[in-house]
Amino acid sequence: MRLALGVIGFTSIIGQVVLMRELVTIFYGNELVFGFILAVWLVWGAVGSWGLGRLAERWRLGRGAFVVGLILASLFLLAQIAFTRAIRNILEITPGALVGLGPMVWAILVILAPLCLLLGFQFTLGARLLAQEGETTGGAYVYESLGAVVGGAIFSFFLVLFLDPFQIVLGVGAANLAVGAWVTRERRAMPYGLIALLMAALAIPFGTILHHTTLGWQWQDLIFAQDSRYGRLTVIARDSQRAFFENGLLMFETQSTFPEEVVHFPLLIHPDPRRVLLIGGGVGGDLREVLKHPVEEVHYVELDSLVVEAARRYLPPQEIRALDDPRLRLAYTDGRLYVKGSNQTFDLIIVDLPEPATGQLNRFYTQEFFWEVHDILKEGGILSLGLPSSENYRSPEIVRRNSSIYHTLQSVFADVLVLPGAHDFFLASDSPLPSDPALFSHRLEERGIENRWVTAPYIDYIFTTDRFPLVRQSLEAARSKVNRDLVPICYYYNLALWLSLFYPSFRGAFERAPLFNLSWLLVPLALIVVLARWRKGSIVPLVIAFTGFVEMALEVVLLFSFQALHGYVYHEVSLIVTAFMAGLVLGSTTANRLVRFSRLGEEEFRKALLILQLVTAIYAISIPLALRGPLPHPDISFPGLTLLAGSLGGMAFPLAVALSKGSVERVAGAIYGADLVGGCLSAFLMSGLFIPILGIPQTCYGAALLALAGAALLI
Repeated sequence: MRLALGVIGFTSIIGQVVLMRELVTIFYGNELVFGFILAVWLVWGAVGSWGLGRLAERWRLGRGAFVVGLILASLFLLAQIAFTRAIRNILEITPGALVGLGPMVWAILVILAPLCLLLGFQFTLGARLLAQEGETTGGAYVYESLGAVVGGAIFSFFLVLFLDPFQIVLGVGAANLAVGAWVTRERRAMPYGLIALLMAALAIPFGTILHHTTLGWQWQDLIFAQDSRYGRLTVIARDSQRAFFENGLLMFETQSTFPEEVVHFPLLIHPDPRRVLLIGGGVGGDLREVLKHPVEEVHYVELDSLVVEAARRYLPPQEIRALDDPRLRLAYTDGRLYVKGSNQTFDLIIVDLPEPATGQLNRFYTQEFFWEVHDILKEGGILSLGLPSSENYRSPEIVRRNSSIYHTLQSVFADVLVLPGAHDFFLASDSPLPSDPALFSHRLEERGIENRWVTAPYIDYIFTTDRFPLVRQSLEAARSKVNRDLVPICYYYNLALWLSLFYPSFRGAFERAPLFNLSWLLVPLALIVVLARWRKGSIVPLVIAFTGFVEMALEVVLLFSFQALHGYVYHEVSLIVTAFMAGLVLGSTTANRLVRFSRLGEEEFRKALLILQLVTAIYAISIPLALRGPLPHPDISFPGLTLLAGSLGGMAFPLAVALSKGSVERVAGAIYGADLVGGCLSAFLMSGLFIPILGIPQTCYGAALLALAGAALLI
C-alpha cells in the first residue's frame, strides 16, 4: 500500500501537468487561468477526499476497490484529454480566439472533475488500507507526496521532452495497472500485469495515433503540431497562407503587414542603425524587414528553437531567406537573460512579444528590464516595443495598461514617443526623438526600401493625424503605477482588460481594486478565529486550511520571483516545483516519525503545531528580505528556499492527524481536504490578485498573517 499511495501521487502530478498544458492551449490566458485550473483541481480533490472518502468507511471497501480506482484513473485521464481537445468545437469557439470567463469556468469544472474526485477518494481509501497494516494516517501523506516528487521529476526531465500527452498517459496507465497487480496479491494479478505490459508496448504507436487524431478536432488545415518545453506550437495552412499558433494563441501569419509597423518606424527614426537586437518576432517577418535597411548585424533572440525549425520547414522560401543572411546572429535563449548578460551595445533594440498577460511576459515591461536595456544601448540608441490598442475607442482598461508602460519608460528614458493605431508603438531614448514625417520619408527613399503598408503617405498620416498628440495626452493623464519586477501592477491591468472584454459592467470594480491592501485581511481573519474557537472541532482543519494557503502562496511567490529576477529557465522552474514536493515529503516524514515513536501527548502535539505556525510566519516575512539582494547561485538557492517552505507545510499534516479524533477515513479525509481547500484558494488568489496588486513583499506579509491566525487558533 505504500507503493500504491505513491502511484496515486505519481498519477496526480503527471495528470495535473498534462491536463493543465492541454487546457492552456484551449483557454489561453494569464496566471489567473493557471490559478483557476489548479484551484478547481484542489477543490474536486477535496470533495473526493472529504466527501466521497466516507464511502470507504461506510461500504468497507478494500484492495479490490483500490485497484479498480487505479484502472479508472488511467481511463479517465485518456478521456479527459480527448474531451479537452473537442471542447472548442462543442462551445463553437474559433481557434485562436479568446474565451469568456463563464464558458471557460464551466468547461474546466467539467473536464477536471472525474480524475480529481477519483484521486481524492483513492487517497482516503489508501490511508484506511495503510492503517490496517499498522501505519499511521500521516504516513499516507508521506507516500503520496513522495510519488508526486518522483512523477514531477520524471515528467519534467524526460517525459515532456520525448513523448506526446497520450503516450505519457498510456505509460502512466501501465504503471497503475502494474501496481494494481502487486496490490491484489491474488491470481487476478496475472491479467493486470499482462494488460500493463501490453499498454506499455502500445503506448508509443497508439498514443501517436490518438494524439494526431484529436488534434485534428481542434485545428482545420493542420500541417504541424509539436510540444516543446515551452508549450505547443501549431501550424495551419490554407492555400498559400501559413499561421503559427503557440499555446492556442496566434503568433503570426504570413502575408501580414504588421511586421512593417514593428520594424520600420524605429529604424527610420534612428539616423544610422548599424547593430540591431531583435527579441521575438523574427520568423514572423520582423527579421525580413530589418534586413531591408543597411544594418551590419542583427542579433535575433528566440526562446524556443522549435519556432525556427518549423518556420524553415513550412514557410515559403522568400519568408525564410532572412534566416540565412550573413548579417544574422541567432540565439536560442530567454531575451531578458540575453540582455542582462550581453557585453555588446546596440543602436536599436526591438521587443516584439505579446502583451504582459503572464508573469513571464511581464518581465519584459518592467522598470528593471528597461534599465538593463538602457545599459546596452549606444548613445542615441532606441528601444521600441508595442502594445495592442484601438484606433477609434480606447477603453479605460487599455489606457490604464498602456499608460503604466508609458510611465515606466519615462522613469528610465529621457524621451518617449508614442505612435497611435491598432497598436500603440513606444519608442524610448535618452536623446530627443524626431517626429518629422518628411525626414522619415526621405530616409525610406534614400535606403531604397519598398513596402506595402509603411509608405510615405502612411508615415505622413501617423505623424499628422490628431490621434498622434491625443494618445500621448491620454497616457499622461492616466493615473497608472510604474511596473516593477516584484510589484507587477501592469500584469493586473492586463488582467482587468481581459476580463472587461467579456464583463464590461465590472469595470468600476477593476478601477477600485488597486485600493486593496493588507488591512482588508485583518477583520475577516479575526472574525474567523473568533467563530472557530466557539466550535472546537473545526480548529484543527481550519489551521491546516491556513497552512495549505500559506504553503501554496510561498511556492507561487518563489516561482514568480525566480521568473522575474532570473528568467524563465524550464529545468530550474521544474526543479523548484520538485523541491517543494520533496520538502513536503521531508517535513511529513519527520513529523510522522515524531508521532509514531515519541511518547508525547495531545498537548505536546498542539504546542508543536503552534510553534510550526510561528516559524512559518517568520519564514514568510524573511523571504522579501532575502530577495532584496541577488541570491548567490540562484539555481541552488531558490530550490533550497522552496524545499524549506514545503518542509514546513509537510510537517503540519501528521501533527494535525495526531490531534484529531475519529475513524481513519474521517480524519484523513477532513485534514487532507482542508489542506486542498486552503491551497485552492491560494492558487486562485495569489497569481490573479495578491502578487499583481500588492507585490511580492506584501504578499509574503499576508501569508505571515494567515500563519499567525493559525497560531492564534491553537493558543
